[in-house]
Amino acid sequence: MRGEAKPHAKRRRRLSCKQSAEVEALRLGRYPFAAAIRHYEERRLGIVGEATIKEELKTLRHLNKVFESLKEEADLKDSERSKENIRPFTTDPRNMGRREVQTFMAWMRKRGLDPVTQVKYLKHLKNFLKVFRNHIIDDMTADGVRFPKTPKKPIRTLDLEDLRTIFQAIDKMPGWHGSMARGMISLYFATGVRPSELRLALLKDLDLKKQTLMIRHPKGEGSWASQAEVDLIRPDMVPIIERYLQERRQHVDEAGLQEAPALFPNLFYQEGDGFYSANAFKKIKKEVEELSGVEFKLKDFRPTLTSITVNGNMSLLPALSAQLRHADLATTQRSYYAMQQGVAGRQLRESWGGLHRCPCTKARY
Repeated sequence: MRGEAKPHAKRRRRLSCKQSAEVEALRLGRYPFAAAIRHYEERRLGIVGEATIKEELKTLRHLNKVFESLKEEADLKDSERSKENIRPFTTDPRNMGRREVQTFMAWMRKRGLDPVTQVKYLKHLKNFLKVFRNHIIDDMTADGVRFPKTPKKPIRTLDLEDLRTIFQAIDKMPGWHGSMARGMISLYFATGVRPSELRLALLKDLDLKKQTLMIRHPKGEGSWASQAEVDLIRPDMVPIIERYLQERRQHVDEAGLQEAPALFPNLFYQEGDGFYSANAFKKIKKEVEELSGVEFKLKDFRPTLTSITVNGNMSLLPALSAQLRHADLATTQRSYYAMQQGVAGRQLRESWGGLHRCPCTKARY
């Protein structure tokens, strides 16, 4: 039973006979899901980015544990119904069908997983199964099965008071982490770049004379995006950036390094490329949160810059769309609308902040 394909399922590209034979010939052993992950990794190499492969493999290893646990439970129940003609629960990606997918979906609901997580797990599972000539999730979709959908969540933006508090906190933050925090946050807010795009920037990518930053590793690198230059659109951030560069030079000298090509060099671990990891950036952000009392994400500065720039002057939207390197203006418009949803409640409460008379109760508040 190969994915229980239905005759009315929509047509799709299937593997060639040679590819099918290769899939059938695979020896996956006692734990086929786990053994198949290596084959999947080989098939994805060069098709998606390194970070994407890393995320997929991490998720698949977790799903392997989940499916092995579900198989144990299913085998126990099947043994109690030995007289019934029940297809055994399998973790072989070539043979998994409706039973396995529906059992997994029930497990996610029972665990109360966020719909976003459910969508992510099913997406990775679908890609994994398709490598092994199994299109069961597509077939179930064609049959009308309703899978979880990602809900539209408001995009977070920081209000002006929170921004002031954050910049006041980093102004007095000591040490190298303090210097990094000043450089990171001022550049994120001045450019609207994504967290990884700044983390992987080189010192030579920043040109304060031209007030530009070269994005060497954009989102979608090697697939649909190429290097691009963005402007520092907030001049008020330039003095903070200049201060960071001066402090950076001092810290690099004190560390005894002759070369530190990264814009934010890891002064304590110079093997390899010398860049900080994403988790290291988050740890510095956490220190800022503790000092300021404001919780935020590094990616929040991108929509915050958008909201502050466009509010009151929608004519700036096309220019900002180019700055953010969106595929088209419609993408920026949708993003901006989502941002406004995120602050709509606060804006409405503020509009009622004065003394008003309630038309229902005639009460004053």
